Amino acid sequence: MSRARRLRAAAAAAAVLLLGGCAGPSGTGTPDLRVGTARASVPAAGVSQLVLTIENVGDGDDRLVAATTERALAVELHETVVDDEGRAVMTLRDDGVPLPAGTTVRFRPGGLHLMLVVPDADVVRGGTLPVTLAFDRSPAVTLEVAVVPTVELLEDAPAGS
Repeated sequence: MSRARRLRAAAAAAAVLLLGGCAGPSGTGTPDLRVGTARASVPAAGVSQLVLTIENVGDGDDRLVAATTERALAVELHETVVDDEGRAVMTLRDDGVPLPAGTTVRFRPGGLHLMLVVPDADVVRGGTLPVTLAFDRSPAVTLEVAVVPTVELLEDAPAGS
């Protein structure tokens, strides 16, 4: 191999190493999650909507993968989006909710939210219920969630919802 060819090969190898180091592999860094106050609506028609804010102040991404409580049949991750015909459509987020480093994700009516499915009879206005949030990379967090009138959740809804 000629000297020029060896130099080009060495330069190409160095470029690959440098560029690979800049991009970093997926999952690098450390998430640092701050979960804000959570509130759930008074149940109606067998469901209750739960809203909260999760801030990731770390330098690594994370993902909310599940939520659980013993006070409901299930807790589902939902997102309401407006389709091409202008209709609001609620979809199940089976893949979880990304929590990118350096961002705040708001769970609100008319957007991302958690849905308590068939909450038990003890989920009433003025009460609380424990809800555990499970993440891909961070430890689980258990919250005491206040049950409030639905109108109190609507105050935090995105504009136009």
